[in-house]
Amino acid sequence: MAIDFNDLQNQTLWNLQQSELVNFGAAPNYGTAQNPAIPQTALQFLINRAYARVLADLSDIGLTIASATFTSVANQSDYSFPPNGQPAFQRIIRVQYNPVGQPWTQEMEGGIRLISWAEFNRWSAFGYLRPFTYNIIPDVVSVPPTRDKIAFFPGTASTGDTITVDYIPELTVGTTYAPLANGTDVPNLPDPAQDLIPLWATSLCWPKLREMGEVSEWRQYYGAELLRVRDQLRQTSLGDTQRIRDAEAGLAASYPIGGVLSLP
Repeated sequence: MAIDFNDLQNQTLWNLQQSELVNFGAAPNYGTAQNPAIPQTALQFLINRAYARVLADLSDIGLTIASATFTSVANQSDYSFPPNGQPAFQRIIRVQYNPVGQPWTQEMEGGIRLISWAEFNRWSAFGYLRPFTYNIIPDVVSVPPTRDKIAFFPGTASTGDTITVDYIPELTVGTTYAPLANGTDVPNLPDPAQDLIPLWATSLCWPKLREMGEVSEWRQYYGAELLRVRDQLRQTSLGDTQRIRDAEAGLAASYPIGGVLSLP
């Protein structure tokens, strides 16, 4: 059952106050459950901050990753990112580069080809080499401190190469990851993950109520629920079951009989 924005507000009120004051399934019950220290506008803001946090915390199991694809331009090093109509980003996860006309794609993985801005500057002699250096496939990619583009070194030498960027989205109006605004809005998360939002939102509310001990306690609740959700959602089929096997077991059983190692 999908949880909408009204439900998230009710759940957070329930965490902050007595449960019998909250009427689930209806609009947030501020008439009898209102806490004067936390107006509804503040509660809605904190719920959206919690929503963004959950997107980041679940990204490593592939559930909350946005993707944008665009094409290269000859002799260009910087590309505005994300493209129009796509949500802004919290963090880049991976970049895949497919040269035009080629059947293969180079993955620019984190820590090796997807590197920090400081490391990127060392590669490019602190920018000195960038205006003069282009290649069929860039060696490295990074995000500058302005966080409004991605930068390649060497720059792209060809026009029409396909570049795919996977990233953790930031809540952006008018996209599939828009901030929750109307009572019937539903977060773009699997159902089991939606309960994480009011847990973190509750932890954000307690400082306003001068209950700092509750902050730590509710973040522990959030951490425990996050582990449960990750365990539940990271496996999409029985094929994802974690087992210890010989690394070459699949190879030995592949076609032809005996695996590729049996070929002359």
